[in-house]
Amino acid sequence: MRKILIIVAATLVGVVLLATIAIYWFFSGDGMRLALEQQATRWLGQPVRIQAARGQIFPRPGIGLTGVEVGEPVRLTLSNVDVSTDLRALLSRRIEDARIVISDSTIQMPLPFALPEEEASSEEAAGSSGAPGSSSGIRLVSVREISLRNVRIVSRGREIRVSADSSLNGNHLTLSRFTADSGSTSLQVQGEADLEPRVDAKLQAKANKIDVDELLALAAAFTPERRAARRGSASPSQPIKVVAQLKADTATAAGVQVTQFTTNITLDGDRIALSPLTFGLFSGSYEGSLHGRLGDSMSVTLKSRLKGLDVAQLAAFGGSPDSITGTLSGEGTFSAQGADMAAVLASANGKGSASIVDGTIKRLNLVRTVVLFFGRPAPETQEATDHFERIDTTFSLARQVFRADTFSMRSRDADLNGTVTLSLETQALDGTIDMLLSEELSAQAGTDLARFTREESKVVLPARLGGTLQQPRITINATAAIRRGIQNEIGRRLKGLFGR
Repeated sequence: MRKILIIVAATLVGVVLLATIAIYWFFSGDGMRLALEQQATRWLGQPVRIQAARGQIFPRPGIGLTGVEVGEPVRLTLSNVDVSTDLRALLSRRIEDARIVISDSTIQMPLPFALPEEEASSEEAAGSSGAPGSSSGIRLVSVREISLRNVRIVSRGREIRVSADSSLNGNHLTLSRFTADSGSTSLQVQGEADLEPRVDAKLQAKANKIDVDELLALAAAFTPERRAARRGSASPSQPIKVVAQLKADTATAAGVQVTQFTTNITLDGDRIALSPLTFGLFSGSYEGSLHGRLGDSMSVTLKSRLKGLDVAQLAAFGGSPDSITGTLSGEGTFSAQGADMAAVLASANGKGSASIVDGTIKRLNLVRTVVLFFGRPAPETQEATDHFERIDTTFSLARQVFRADTFSMRSRDADLNGTVTLSLETQALDGTIDMLLSEELSAQAGTDLARFTREESKVVLPARLGGTLQQPRITINATAAIRRGIQNEIGRRLKGLFGR
């Protein structure tokens, strides 16, 4: 009995060994490689070349491909593709419950082919049945897991490197792990996507840091170009839609460092929205939204609300350090167009309002200017910083020029009202203002001119604001002051005359 069991066991081992050798030989031969090339070429409508195909038995039966190239010229290069599947299905030339791993590969967008329609031709159906005389095609039935390892995707001069673990159930793709690295931006993503009738994805993404300029550029670069219709189809292809929640500890936008970046991104074809959009900026906070259209030139509409920004940090970023301090709050709506975020900001135009509280304008020397104008130079008058309680303005922005249509500054020594422009490119200031001196400062001005220019108990002086943000300059308009003083004096005397 023991000898019989040994013989049976040896026979089974021999059969399994022979079957293993047969399977390995069948799937590793040139016949299988050529058959796969022919079927893939017919399926994609582009030439497909496979350098080598090999069979594998453990841990699961499958096929390994190396040096897969698609297109003429080549736009899809898959260095290594491993497909493992159920043994019985594989023997029937079907891939079921499969695991697909693609590694160390390059994909250049747009791909030179559109994915074929689901329906197989009668010829392919016959081939997959294994009937005599049919082709040696392999039919993909179901995929349990799809993994990407160091896959480089290139589009319109931009590239990202991705790795992923996912599963496919019919037309539903589940991303359990997806990482994308473009150099300045690195994302970790998970979520789900329906692939038919169009790609419709819902994702959650987080990152240690992102570059918003690069993110928008990547979105533009990887937005598929609109095509009239698929080959053999009467209807145009559907645009991709992606809805993602994105969070990052730090981010950069147009060179500005921000913190706690949070937004909901909606990408629908060539349209993109970041709404709501919040982050920390210059020790304050930003709330708003961005809606735009992607392409070779982006068009953007931006709604912004700022709260508690450190003006000294803002001025330093703008190229005018040590010029102004205070705390800024404001809001505005702007539209712009450009090839990148820097160009978009340079072309921005719109309207808004802003307030700065409890600050100083360094080197303005407001009090000294007034005292010198009244002919009382005081050597002890220091060229110190001028403190203000608040600045309020409503402004417009166009061609990189801020125009304060209404401008007012409240301080202990004087109140200023007028209109002011600031060139963002040159930092040049230009404006006309009225200076309403405080009662204390008005009392120190004892000349006839001061008496002429009084309105009730305060002196009002017309002035001009010039210089730059770094070196502001106030010049009192003596001619206008005299003219106003004479008019005021005539008015007072006429009033006194008729009052008698």
